[in-house]
Amino acid sequence: MLHQVIMLIFSKTYAEYVTSGILLGEQLNCSYTDISCFRAASYQQIAAAQKVVNTLLKSLKILLIFEPWVPTIDNLIVHGQAVDTIKNVSYPLKPLIIGTLTEEAVLYIYEDWHKPVYSTQYTEITVATFNRRALKVLERFPPVGTRDQRLLLVSVGTHWMFACSTRVFARKAATYTYVFGYPLDFDGWDNLTLCNDYACHGSKLSYVSESALVNFTDAGRQLTTNIVTSWTNFGKIHDPNQPVIPSLL
Repeated sequence: MLHQVIMLIFSKTYAEYVTSGILLGEQLNCSYTDISCFRAASYQQIAAAQKVVNTLLKSLKILLIFEPWVPTIDNLIVHGQAVDTIKNVSYPLKPLIIGTLTEEAVLYIYEDWHKPVYSTQYTEITVATFNRRALKVLERFPPVGTRDQRLLLVSVGTHWMFACSTRVFARKAATYTYVFGYPLDFDGWDNLTLCNDYACHGSKLSYVSESALVNFTDAGRQLTTNIVTSWTNFGKIHDPNQPVIPSLL
């Protein structure tokens, strides 16, 4: 499902997709056009092959290894980016619930930079990423003192990758938006301890799906009840808020 419904983060371009596909095929001993061969591989083989492919991709594009492969609908490749496409639609869009987490980019930043990032390197990263828009980004998110700037990069990344595209969709559709800032209140990250106490990318899934209900605190159980109620209301009446029952008096 996820190759179809991810809208907020950018996908690989078609050229990047083909390059990654060829390299992945080489690791799996498949022709990149042989979908049956890819499907015959186990998920362990695919995961191991992707790790190798990520080391072979050389690009100044920081997000390249994190971006999903081009989306498909009914096995047809969708060219272009969803955010760019949505700007030009001339027909009504389906109502949406769409939003972000407060620290979406923690995993992206801390997995890319294992050591502290100081002001000079932060500026270099910003210039390399945003090019002619770098000055505006630095004005909006200037370096903070002489300390490690990775949390600032998390803020920049969260706005750039997720919050900005959320606003684009919100302008074009009947949209209810949310910002989720509740970290996991149980030990759910295993070795990814850097996400402890942060609302990392994916943190809300346990609460939306009620998949770890037995591990939740009382506050977590109440939160998941509220979320599921909101989604249920939206599914029934296109309004996540509690239905208002008019008085008969």
